[in-house]
Amino acid sequence: MQQIHIQTLESLRRAKTEFHNKLCQNSKNSDPLQLQKLRSENVFALTEFLFLLQNFALTSDAQRLETYIKAHNQQLQDLINTPEQRVLMGLEVPRLKRGLFSAVQIHKAKANLSLPTPGLDQADMQRLTIMLFSPETGRRVLESLEAGGFITRTETPYQSKIIQSNGIAEGYFAQYLDDVRAQIAPTGSPQGDT
Repeated sequence: MQQIHIQTLESLRRAKTEFHNKLCQNSKNSDPLQLQKLRSENVFALTEFLFLLQNFALTSDAQRLETYIKAHNQQLQDLINTPEQRVLMGLEVPRLKRGLFSAVQIHKAKANLSLPTPGLDQADMQRLTIMLFSPETGRRVLESLEAGGFITRTETPYQSKIIQSNGIAEGYFAQYLDDVRAQIAPTGSPQGDT
């Protein structure tokens, strides 16, 4: 069993390294500092979030987005009301409150999907990822993906920035998942393990 665990861990690491390699190889900015940023755990986490947004069609269906945001609000409110769980996750009430959407903000998020350049507002993205990282860290990760050419941040007349992804990073994340699945047999052990 220990050998299976080691092989599974190696498979996960190989697939993740390959994911980061693809981001770096296809980055529009090949500055070493930029490439180092693209190899961060936060970039991996945000790309997973973008992958889920894409696959659940949350940026192309206003009603689905509203349902998702309301579930997000409920999850945060439950954590705010449950100190034991909140402490276990290392989250503080002020941070969680920053992630909550008001009714007006939900309406605005839905309206942003009908713009000529539809997408999520950067502030909305930061609220939705509040359990992953702070708003400031979220902004820096978005900037790294923008510098690499994987997303655009379009300024609006309302002093906000609409995030749009070209889908490339999400494609690499899907390949990461495929790589992991390909290396692990249906029984839960890596392929080739007898």
